[in-house]
Amino acid sequence: MAPSRATLPSRPEPEARLSVSVTAPSEQVTLCALAGEVDFYTADQFKNQLIGSLNTAAPLVVVDLSQVTFFGVAGLHVLIEAQAWAGHTGRRIRLVTGPRCVDRLLQVAGDVATFDTAANLADALLGAA
Repeated sequence: MAPSRATLPSRPEPEARLSVSVTAPSEQVTLCALAGEVDFYTADQFKNQLIGSLNTAAPLVVVDLSQVTFFGVAGLHVLIEAQAWAGHTGRRIRLVTGPRCVDRLLQVAGDVATFDTAANLADALLGAA
């Protein structure tokens, strides 16, 4: 009898691990809200929603990361790309931070990526008008 191979647990599909919604709470703001894990497997889902919305976005794009439970380098790459694209079109990106995983990665990124941040959604929306 051949030895059995250990099987790895299957990972849920990216859509089950990350929720991304893009809404327009006002004419001045486009809101991209995330909940769950932003990693190598879910970054494309985040990128497609965020970058895809920038073509029709309001002057301020708020990316709400307050409900993120894991934030990896792949997510940071999406933010850097979105910030560069938004800058070329006259839009601004503001991040709602809070979870340690988000704050820590943004802190480590330091000179590579500087973002306009707010501690909560209400503060992020204050300067939108």
